[in-house]
Amino acid sequence: MVEYYFLSMITDFRLKVFETVARRLNFTRAAEELFITQPAVTRHIKELERLLDARLFKREGRGIALTAEGVRLLAHSRRILKEYETLAEEISFGRNSPVSGELSLGASSTMSQYVLPPLLALFNRHYPEIRIWLKSGNTEEIEQAVQDESVQLGIVEGTATRANLHYQPFMEDEIILAGGMQAAVPSEGLSLPQLSHVPLIMREPGSGTRRVVEEALKKHGISVSGLHVLMMLGNTESIKMYLEHSPACSFLSSLAVRGEFKRGSLKKIHLRHLEIRRTFHFVSGHGDHSRINELFIKFCRYYYNKI
Repeated sequence: MVEYYFLSMITDFRLKVFETVARRLNFTRAAEELFITQPAVTRHIKELERLLDARLFKREGRGIALTAEGVRLLAHSRRILKEYETLAEEISFGRNSPVSGELSLGASSTMSQYVLPPLLALFNRHYPEIRIWLKSGNTEEIEQAVQDESVQLGIVEGTATRANLHYQPFMEDEIILAGGMQAAVPSEGLSLPQLSHVPLIMREPGSGTRRVVEEALKKHGISVSGLHVLMMLGNTESIKMYLEHSPACSFLSSLAVRGEFKRGSLKKIHLRHLEIRRTFHFVSGHGDHSRINELFIKFCRYYYNKI
């Protein structure tokens, strides 16, 4: 919220509204992300179209899509907004005013194991007076913890699923099919029909990784019930260890297997005509604008690609 106010003061907030609608391709979701009403979103877009004398969006089926002019404006908008965002963050983190308090944080297992540790160490160096309590669990568990207010802020994977929670995008990730040296797959990879013959280890129901995989496969007419699932394990480290000692494969975050790929204990298996990407989101209660929450969100966004 602070970030949006800052941007609106020093640049045209309509560009931020346009970028959000272009990313979401949904006026309602854009309004929720920006903490403004849907009519306000519509008004900002119409004002931009009037100023530019160009249509930016067009109807496509039940949704919307960018026009050619919208695509061009999006590229420029993102560059402009990135510059102002960097300015806002550098000014914010350059202040010396001490911040103290507590932050109860919940994170899905991929995030808590492979992304957060270096960020938390750096955050502690910048803000030693803020004490952080971290709860780890699968996506459903963390969303429930935020809803129950047992944690202030969550970081979860996949799509926004609970209307009573507020989701803000953090970072992108790719889920890939990985296997050990014993996995017998063609060098050119697998076709989608061949996937049904591969022994698979899956995450447990409620896992964000599993949810995203199921959604991606469903778009190609593939159900998990039709796959050769050997077992379900509730821990990524357990899955990786299992793969190293079996011919099975598993869908895992690219963040989780970087070390194994480098050492050669696991390998990426190309799955033709399927790319699975997801977005990690900060999740909080609607109307929760605590200073520490906002500080942590801005800090993570600013420093993630700098570690």
